[in-house]
Amino acid sequence: MKNLIIAIAVLICLPLGCASISEHGKMEAYGRTMDSYGTALRLSDFNAVCQYIDPVEMGRNDCLKRYENMKIVSYDLLGVTVAKDKREVTQAVEVEYYFLDRYVVKKIGYEQSWRYREDMNDWLLQTIPPHFE
Repeated sequence: MKNLIIAIAVLICLPLGCASISEHGKMEAYGRTMDSYGTALRLSDFNAVCQYIDPVEMGRNDCLKRYENMKIVSYDLLGVTVAKDKREVTQAVEVEYYFLDRYVVKKIGYEQSWRYREDMNDWLLQTIPPHFE
């Protein structure tokens, strides 16, 4: 009887452990995504940057036009808010940039909203890049 109770307790706790591992995996994926997205921005690799934007929010060609003739100087993360279900992250960022034909460095701050897409097993940016002027 004692072994049966232990077996039932383990079976009840097992799904809870799997959920915790799943959430941990999502946050690890978020960290990897932020590292590669930040690196792509800092290198002004806009082909890579535009791959992170949810195509429902903005098409690839429109994204590339947003960054046309531009060079990123810095990309800094100022703050992060994670949803309780760990499927959405909002972060405040600051970007310094200049246009290749003007060489005047400008700074813009904005919020990014990232969502974990179960169907793609990946994080995608839900907010489109700001208008850089």
